[in-house]
Amino acid sequence: FFLLSGFVLSYAELAKPPKVGKGRLSLLRYIRRRLTVIYPAFLLSLIFKVAYAPGQSIFEWVMLPFHALLMQSWVPICAATEHGHILCGSWLYNGEAWFLSVLVIFWLFLRPLAEFFRRRSLAFSGATLLVCWLFSFVFQLLGAENRLANLLECTDKVCSLSIMVAIRASPLGYAHVFVAGVAAARVFMLLAMRDAETKGPIRVETQRVVLAEDSAPLFLRFGCCFGYLLYAAVVLFATDWVKPYYYFFHNGGMLPVMVLVLIGAAIGTDPITTWIFRSRPMLVLGRISYLQYLMQHVLQGWMKRAFGWHESPTVQALFIPALLVFSYCCQRFVEKPYTEYQRWRADRGIKGCDDRAIEWLEGLGARIAASLKGAAPAEA
Repeated sequence: FFLLSGFVLSYAELAKPPKVGKGRLSLLRYIRRRLTVIYPAFLLSLIFKVAYAPGQSIFEWVMLPFHALLMQSWVPICAATEHGHILCGSWLYNGEAWFLSVLVIFWLFLRPLAEFFRRRSLAFSGATLLVCWLFSFVFQLLGAENRLANLLECTDKVCSLSIMVAIRASPLGYAHVFVAGVAAARVFMLLAMRDAETKGPIRVETQRVVLAEDSAPLFLRFGCCFGYLLYAAVVLFATDWVKPYYYFFHNGGMLPVMVLVLIGAAIGTDPITTWIFRSRPMLVLGRISYLQYLMQHVLQGWMKRAFGWHESPTVQALFIPALLVFSYCCQRFVEKPYTEYQRWRADRGIKGCDDRAIEWLEGLGARIAASLKGAAPAEA
């Protein structure tokens, strides 16, 4: 998710000239635009989860507003409940949604990162990918056998779990993966795209870009094939070797495979992309994949409560078809209408409460900045 998000969003920035002045969205409006895409489905999943499985402890209810605001993974928080269980804030309610909270933090730095890489060379961007991949070893060193917890003399379970959450479900554990996505977008553009006007290499002043797939190296044009073959080799022949390095592979160790697949799919000439990814069934699955991921445990939990699970093979067999239908309905009747409503409102210049809130916050920030500038000469 973090590699893909960094790649797609930075490409959207790098493929057009940098905007300045009034043409550039403010940070708050940029975050709002990103949330418009992901938040409706997330909120729906949270409502469903709370409806059939409300919090059973004070800690769960305290964390609910943080989940609603997508702040649950900003800081690793774990606590022992009155029943003796240890709960971690990132994985409460719809635990799969923790990555959305982390993405919000990364979005704050996306545009500065994209502008930084706009002026970087192919060598620098490639070296960044290598460094990001090697940095994944840091989490193996810190997480395996609770090394960091032991180093900090963290003996109780709450402390050790908080460290594990910091590695596995917080911005600290995946910032390098997000940066790798931005660097991969720059590599893709330098190797597989050209200036639309000059037909030459992309430069800082380039206004429009076009795909030039034949200029890309063979291993990237067939990146999906090479990437999935490498992944299959790891799964089939190196499973025993991989297991001791869980934290490395969990926190970025698979970057070479993922970058190959990502750039290969972006170039579009790979047979897997042409024959499979662009097929109609895969396009439909791609449209609802986000909702499938968010709703998987929500739907499974409801089916388990209503019909049982372990003792009912029929329910287990029906789960995947039910998830596909449920995700499609959520996308068709909730996510799509909301997106269309937002476009309709933007086209007509209709302001909502979110626009007014952003205007108020931006005005407040401007007044505070002006007062600080006015106070500085007086103090001097």
